[in-house]
Amino acid sequence: MAIEVFSKYVSYTALFFAWAGFSCLVFSFIYFGIHKKKYEIFLDEYRKTGIPLPGPYNFHSMMGFWGAYPMVYFFRCLTIGKKPRGCFGGKVYSGDYFTTLPLEQKRWLNIYYYVNIILTILFLLYFAFGGIKYIIVVFLS
Repeated sequence: MAIEVFSKYVSYTALFFAWAGFSCLVFSFIYFGIHKKKYEIFLDEYRKTGIPLPGPYNFHSMMGFWGAYPMVYFFRCLTIGKKPRGCFGGKVYSGDYFTTLPLEQKRWLNIYYYVNIILTILFLLYFAFGGIKYIIVVFLS
């Protein structure tokens, strides 16, 4: 009896994380659409430097919304003067242009970055609770 009640609450919790994650994904998609021009300006400004994007980031730069999160991480690192991960031995632009941008132009990067971190955490929690539900159903029932 207690395991069935626990199983029901695990299911509800997993559903909550699934819906919250889906809602966060929709918000992220809309937010990216609103700020797509700013994203493209960042890409164009980096390409004007003449330094090629590192391999993984070059791939992600061609994927639109689906590659925007790694690219936002890349630009965010440049705005704070840090070398992004995934730049294996290649030369990376020092970020002089990006560090001098006013806060208003960089604010959307931080919001988009943290929304996607929350999205990732929500989906990981969904899969974790789904796994717990699977263990309850298969092994404990």
